[in-house]
Amino acid sequence: MSTIPLFVVGLDIGGTSIVAGVLASQDAQIKSRKSIPTESSKGNADGLRRITELIQTVIEEAGVQRDQIGGIGIGSTGPIDPIRGLIQNPYTLPNWDDLPIVEHLNAQFQLPTCLLGDCQAAALGEQWAGAGRGAQNMIYITVGTGIGGGLIMNGRLYQGVGFAAGEVGHQVIDINGPDCYCGAKGCWEMLASGPAIVRRAADNVPESSLIMTLAGQDRAKITALLVARAAEQGDPFAIELQNQTAFYLGVGLANLLNIFSPDVAVLGGGVMGSWPAYEPVIIKTVKSRGTMIPFEKIRIAPASLGLNAGITGAARGIIIYIDAHSL
Repeated sequence: MSTIPLFVVGLDIGGTSIVAGVLASQDAQIKSRKSIPTESSKGNADGLRRITELIQTVIEEAGVQRDQIGGIGIGSTGPIDPIRGLIQNPYTLPNWDDLPIVEHLNAQFQLPTCLLGDCQAAALGEQWAGAGRGAQNMIYITVGTGIGGGLIMNGRLYQGVGFAAGEVGHQVIDINGPDCYCGAKGCWEMLASGPAIVRRAADNVPESSLIMTLAGQDRAKITALLVARAAEQGDPFAIELQNQTAFYLGVGLANLLNIFSPDVAVLGGGVMGSWPAYEPVIIKTVKSRGTMIPFEKIRIAPASLGLNAGITGAARGIIIYIDAHSL
């Protein structure tokens, strides 16, 4: 008899918002979904209370019986401690000091609960129901405020020593590049993330560029999305900046493909919302640096789950957890 429950809860915790949903275990159908502001500055007690209320709400709105809910999966921006079930991220979740999310939800709902990093959860989601559906070997990369990743190897999430695998944004692309907070220079994240795009634009944009017009002549108001909008309208500097970013993305992706040679590489995150603009240079760069692998057999695709990747992957994570711990 199957040990997989009919429904599970997926919880996606980010620096700005927390999303929860009830999903069907069989086909990843989202039965209910709700988002609230994270507001970690209010401290642990407030955060745990609001997360509990959020989960209660989505269970009620899903129209399913409580005894049909088999567990709660959590994907959170890290660092996290998945063994002790703690969120330990003072960078984007200030004032949540060792947030005991797993212990708290276990006690509140009396359900199995597991904690994953947000990129690991998103990788599971895209492999289960997204652009990497069914892939046995997959790399998921998110390009946004930072660059993170998740690895699927032989059909399973690869977490590595300390459950820390997937820090792809800290591979060094340029040893003489800008300083990174990790202690290295020229990390992928420092060259191709959203803030990297903004930094290069603010430092180099000519006054005549459409970027400056869209930013109200204020360099401090430049965003990666604004650069993308200017490029779509044909601004030469914005297009050049996008192509430079795409080259860096291609170099980093080629490194990963040469190492892992996966079935598929899935690229998500806010910057990849402009995938059509980045794709040609990314593919050209990867091809020029991927001659040692069967590139024609590797699919490179944009993520397809959008804002639901987190809750979908967190749901998949708890399904796997329940299956692995069943008798």
